[in-house]
Amino acid sequence: MEYESPTTGTALELDAPVAVLPGIGAKRAALLAGLGIVSLRDLVWHLPRRYEDRRSFAPLGGLAEDDEATVMGTVTAAREVRLRGRQTLAVVEISDGTGSIKATFFGRGFLVRSVFKKGARLILSGRVGQYKGLSLDNPDYEALDEDAEREPLHTGRLVPVYPLTEGLSQRDLRRWVWQALGAVDLSGADIAPEPLRRKHALSPAAEALRQAHFPDTPEASKAARKALAYDEVLALQARLLMERAEASQPGRGLQHRVNGPLLKALHGRLPFPLTDAQDRVVSLILGDMASDRPMRRLVQGDVGCGKTVVALHAVAVCLDTGAQAAVMAPTEILAEQHYLNFRDWLEPLGVRMELLTGSAKGAAAARNRLASGESQLAVGTHSLIQDSTGFARLGLAIIDEQHRFGVAQRERLAGKAEHEPDVLQLSATPIPRTLALTLYGHMDVSVIDQLPPGRQPVETRHVQARGLDKMYREVHVQIAEGRQVYVVCPLVEGSTEREAKAVLEHFEDLEAGPFAGLRLGLLHGRMKPDEKDAVMRAFKAGATQVLVSTTVIEVGVDVPNASVMIIEDAHQFSLTQLHQLRGRIGRGAHESVCYLTGKPTTKPGRQRIERICALSSGFDVAEADLAMRGPGEVFGFKQAGLSEFRVADLLADTRLLETAREDAEALLAEDAQLAKPEHAALKRRVQAFQGEAGR
Repeated sequence: MEYESPTTGTALELDAPVAVLPGIGAKRAALLAGLGIVSLRDLVWHLPRRYEDRRSFAPLGGLAEDDEATVMGTVTAAREVRLRGRQTLAVVEISDGTGSIKATFFGRGFLVRSVFKKGARLILSGRVGQYKGLSLDNPDYEALDEDAEREPLHTGRLVPVYPLTEGLSQRDLRRWVWQALGAVDLSGADIAPEPLRRKHALSPAAEALRQAHFPDTPEASKAARKALAYDEVLALQARLLMERAEASQPGRGLQHRVNGPLLKALHGRLPFPLTDAQDRVVSLILGDMASDRPMRRLVQGDVGCGKTVVALHAVAVCLDTGAQAAVMAPTEILAEQHYLNFRDWLEPLGVRMELLTGSAKGAAAARNRLASGESQLAVGTHSLIQDSTGFARLGLAIIDEQHRFGVAQRERLAGKAEHEPDVLQLSATPIPRTLALTLYGHMDVSVIDQLPPGRQPVETRHVQARGLDKMYREVHVQIAEGRQVYVVCPLVEGSTEREAKAVLEHFEDLEAGPFAGLRLGLLHGRMKPDEKDAVMRAFKAGATQVLVSTTVIEVGVDVPNASVMIIEDAHQFSLTQLHQLRGRIGRGAHESVCYLTGKPTTKPGRQRIERICALSSGFDVAEADLAMRGPGEVFGFKQAGLSEFRVADLLADTRLLETAREDAEALLAEDAQLAKPEHAALKRRVQAFQGEAGR
């Protein structure tokens, strides 16, 4: 069937606004914009979330109440019924020789005059109910006699079901997508070069889009989605590989000495040997820093695996070369903890450090010392990337919990250097290898897959309301033996929007109730830095027996004597949060237990509790969290510099990702800049990816 532009008779551009289609005025265009559909390109890539199989026709004489059925028959009667106000009702009866059925269409009485004429052939799809006998209530309909050449959209086929917003109907969206597919010029929509498309037996984009929306068979829809997903991931892998090649050019990096006096002195102060995993990753980092190529390395590992000690080695090497280092963390509490840890290790060795956070005192003087080179190391939050912060000779940028920063923020820290610095990113959220290829394909990825000796496994238990008294008795036994306890609450103060324990109120309840007579401390993110520091010092010193806190203790706090944690309303937290919180205990020689309280009211909440109790490895927890929430929610693709994919599923399409990676490597080996004419479409998509990453 031939299609033309609904306005001019010529093909429309993909970037034309959706309002060029009939029936889309300003109001409907605004509703579509709420779905992220502004252009015809957005519309044709707004794929169905599922399909309803309406290919088989049920005989009318065999229908029963509650059947989901598609039927075909001839109109034997139709009438328009006027309701209160200006509403009308269309009542139509169809017959197929085996029986008959009524269908009612609320608010659509006009269809009796235009579509439901006696003798017309109709296809109806819907649930069979009761209205003065068996009836279909507001079914989807298709009038076959309107145009014998036209394919049905709403019945008699695999029918697409789209993500919608209030005010739009499936019928509207199907019709607009159908019109757009026939009206736009899709000749330039293919991204993968023809040889790769032939190699993997992939359909051209025009045919793939047609089958993705209105497939002939279920197999055709799967093949179409594969073709469209391959285009997406090929462009992404090409972008990541090109970025990696650009960043690792010889001569762009600062060549460090890796056996200097500060590094040797640091080794002399270590009271423990590095684990084999730490030693392996340190060797890789030192190899990176000894070369004249800028380091771009991500180190990921479970809670408590010793990433900070590994990062210390990189700092020592950088400072031995006479350059400065910066460590950026996403929260003040984590930045403060890093500052204290680095200070304990490096200040005795003569290193001058600065803490730069939103509430740190003396920021102006600290910035002056960094700008002059008087201070060698800066630890801070987003304050490090403010225009007022400068460095005399920045050589190393370390970014902790890096997925919580946007690409532009990470690049801005590196941009503080006069010459391209080494970049070391740290993450306590381990991810599968294939997903790492997607999120961090432009970096070298190392894994610390070993915990230091002496770390105790943590038993995790879910405590129902009836078990709270027993839990508190068990906790008192631990306290009597000299152990310490964390109690973690989801909120600082009570909220009318969330039913969860608040730390301020819970602290008072515990102090007057289960922990009366004990030494309690209170910690939350709204406290001033010196107040938080004093609370943590008291807890570390053992002066406080129970620390009641929010998630500010999620990272960066190391108290080996703490062997018990109570997480209130645990279902309010994500799996990775629960695991990171749990990682605060089990750091000493004592058996440790983590109690999870609260009654989950949703299936995902119950699943989180069940899985955190069953899993101990951070890699297993991360896999489970990704499966439940998806990578977009866990890592935030906009933060990671990636668009939300329209088609590809980063968890389900692992083999496709690896195939695209191999294809992109081979393609760039012969055309590093994608300069050949046959690679022009791929190059445009790569450039679009880079533009999105910079926003």
